[in-house]
Amino acid sequence: PADEDASGKNLVLTLDQSIQFTAETSLAEAVEKSRAKSGMAIVMVPGTGEILALALAPAFNPNAFDDVKKPLWRNRAITDPFEPGSTLKVFSAAAALEFANLSPKTTFNCENGAYRIGKNTVHDVHRYGVLSLQDIIKYSSNIGAVKIGERVGAEKLHHTLRLFGFGQKTGIDSPAETSGLLMHHKRWTDIDTAAISFGHGVSVSAVQLIAAFSAIANDGVLMRPHIVQAITDHQGQILQQFAPQEVRRVVSPQTAATLREILQTVMLTGGTGVHAALEGYSACGKTGTARKIDESGTYASDRHVASFIGFAPAENPQVAVLVVVDEPKTQIYGGAVAAPVFKKIAQTALNYLNVPPRPAGERLRVALDGGGRG
Repeated sequence: PADEDASGKNLVLTLDQSIQFTAETSLAEAVEKSRAKSGMAIVMVPGTGEILALALAPAFNPNAFDDVKKPLWRNRAITDPFEPGSTLKVFSAAAALEFANLSPKTTFNCENGAYRIGKNTVHDVHRYGVLSLQDIIKYSSNIGAVKIGERVGAEKLHHTLRLFGFGQKTGIDSPAETSGLLMHHKRWTDIDTAAISFGHGVSVSAVQLIAAFSAIANDGVLMRPHIVQAITDHQGQILQQFAPQEVRRVVSPQTAATLREILQTVMLTGGTGVHAALEGYSACGKTGTARKIDESGTYASDRHVASFIGFAPAENPQVAVLVVVDEPKTQIYGGAVAAPVFKKIAQTALNYLNVPPRPAGERLRVALDGGGRG
């Protein structure tokens, strides 16, 4: 799509009308069904940083902005920071694999559901004993993530998060971008390190999160997200074109490949993302559920941010999709609220982009393998 400005120049956007429509309708349906406060969805090409869809709910028509309240005028996917919760565990795992010489099979004692750190206690939704690093991501154990963070250490964890772009602007071509919040590791206490390991005590924007996650899909290379493809004159002649921009390598290709293998297990039997599993395509993903801070400055028990982020196909990622639902009421977990939206958007986008599905025989073999890992 293209938009003309006052000078007669046109902006040619990377947004795809069909994928944008799917993202908008799927997100709006989920927000209404869960009686949520709002929602965001982004679809991005991991290898180029092109934004194919950027949906908000509730939405508004920018040509009639006087008809809606001012808080809705901003692009919340770019301007609003939030605590990501368990989606950040992926980057704790990245730090462990890249800088702490750990492997997917390295085991951690998850303390049967409760782990004390000073005056604070970290809990898991389910009680786990010993889990491997891979299963900590699959089952989304908070305590397991804390144990990973302890092995990695505050300095290396902070370094990894900075490499992935947290605590800094992505440079997307849209105004009022937030940099989020990531304190320097020298200011972290033990409980700060623990909380950041599972996605609290740090804030991110939606566009930051999908750019960082897409680096795993892109063999460890972070791309700058962008929404403007070209500028043309009124006759359609290109005046300026914008090529994909590589920011930096964040992890090795080997670490990225290992993370993709781990992230596929999230959709298998017993994983938190089973409702995101695609038909005919492999996928990688991670659920997120974060408690929100209320007016008193403490974490509220009845306010959550539910999310799911993933990309597909796992072996050759073509699209990355992030879904964030703010304050859902009917269910609170990302695997229940956001994962089905990921499935709708990703499934439709892959079909629309003519990405070939896996052969039927290979799909059956994967399903049988997955069924034995619950």
